[in-house]
Amino acid sequence: MSTIETFQIPTTQTSFATKEVTAITGMTKDALRYYERLGLLGAVPRDRNHYRQYSPQNLERLQFVQIFKRLGLDLNLLAGTDLNVTPARKAQDLRQYQQTVRQEMAHLTEIDAFLQRKIDYFDELTPKA
Repeated sequence: MSTIETFQIPTTQTSFATKEVTAITGMTKDALRYYERLGLLGAVPRDRNHYRQYSPQNLERLQFVQIFKRLGLDLNLLAGTDLNVTPARKAQDLRQYQQTVRQEMAHLTEIDAFLQRKIDYFDELTPKA
């Protein structure tokens, strides 16, 4: 079984320019703006020249976006969550995400069983050599 890999958030910085975020995440500027418009990143601060300055919390949210996309989960589950929440609230949110993942796993298990039944059926119909 493979592990879900995502980018690492540098711990030596407190803010990141768009160019840095694209290099760290592998996402395009357009994707970053799209996720921001959807409300998936929370507020993205701007510097005095009005350039985006992503926080480590914004990058943490991008990790979730990346994972949700890989798993085919609805990105709307991430929308509207405040970035400056307590650890208890983060744990609660993660439990909700985990429940969603578990529901999807159960659904995939059902699909796998269905496919196995079909494979077995067609294997039975196949003449033996």
